[in-house]
Amino acid sequence: MDRSGFAYDLLCATLMLATLGMIMVFSATHVIAKEQFGSPYYFIKHGSVHLALGIMVLYICMKVPYRVYRSLAVWGLLIGVLSLVSVLLWGREVRGARRWLSIFNFTIQPVEFVKYSLIIFIADAIARARGSANRLREDFLPVFTVSAIIAVLLVLQPNISNASLIFGITFILLYLGRCRLTHLALSYGVLMVVAVPYLYFQPHVRNRIIGILNSGEYLLTQNWHVQQSLISLGSGFIYGCGPGNGHQKYRFLPDAHTDFIYSIVGEELGLIGTMLVLGIIIFIFYKALMIARSAPDTFGRYLALGIGLIIILTSVVNIAMTTGLIPTVGLPLPFVSYGGTSLLTSMAAVGILLNISSARRYGRNRRRSPGAGKPVFARKKEGG
Repeated sequence: MDRSGFAYDLLCATLMLATLGMIMVFSATHVIAKEQFGSPYYFIKHGSVHLALGIMVLYICMKVPYRVYRSLAVWGLLIGVLSLVSVLLWGREVRGARRWLSIFNFTIQPVEFVKYSLIIFIADAIARARGSANRLREDFLPVFTVSAIIAVLLVLQPNISNASLIFGITFILLYLGRCRLTHLALSYGVLMVVAVPYLYFQPHVRNRIIGILNSGEYLLTQNWHVQQSLISLGSGFIYGCGPGNGHQKYRFLPDAHTDFIYSIVGEELGLIGTMLVLGIIIFIFYKALMIARSAPDTFGRYLALGIGLIIILTSVVNIAMTTGLIPTVGLPLPFVSYGGTSLLTSMAAVGILLNISSARRYGRNRRRSPGAGKPVFARKKEGG
């Protein structure tokens, strides 16, 4: 970050990761694209359009003052909730899940927009509490209730992974926003009492958990994805077999260009490629933390922190899934996986981060709001 505050290194890292994603998507899809659509360039053409639109969205969000989103927090969240309801009513069903909405021949996944709308809402709530969201009715309950409503709508799709992510980010932000630990502990206990029995009686969830606990069994059923992913990662060894030379994309590894794109990176670019992707993602998260720490106000601080949490947690879950550490979930790898909605929202999020970083130069000589500029993970002691 230079003296002007603009994070050029964050912009370069984002564009580098998105470009690498385009290359890997083309490598993973040219075979099935030729078979299904008659052209090996079908997915890369659409992906290139997504990337071009993403860069435009990034530029727009980089120019729009981030404080504007605070005035739109409730409206954005309302639109997001209505879109999730629309998915349940009119959404397109794929493999038993209803997560996509078709609008004018465009297919979108509203949850990607909803996650960032929720972050804006939570950041605004903490800012209204002046960086100390320790009141039950005024601070905690509104945020927890909204998160619970979104999570329930996601569970009905079903989309357990994103519902879990929603709650995880909510609890982390509330904790860092100095919410009372008793509020968090009691709500977490209630959540576990409700969620655990429900998930146990969901066959697809129970089968995936059984599969991950018995990795040597069910190789042709619930463990097929994970086993093929591990074969793909192991085949690449250190240097990989080279871009385009992988074999798992020949209908062995399902969803190779979306949920399991990291496996294709490992097969064709080897350990070096996977570490490069992971390193860039960690760097983006680090920059989000630095931008949050130096933000001119509390809203900007928690907005940047929330954006960083979405990117890093989604990435960690996706990579843990591809390496067989957790059951198969439906979370993409940000900036790398094929998917227009995910890429557009991720690029918009980076644009917001860049705007917050630029706001440093305007906030230096201003009186800072309470908590601005303090360490991101600082918490006051409970009391009173």
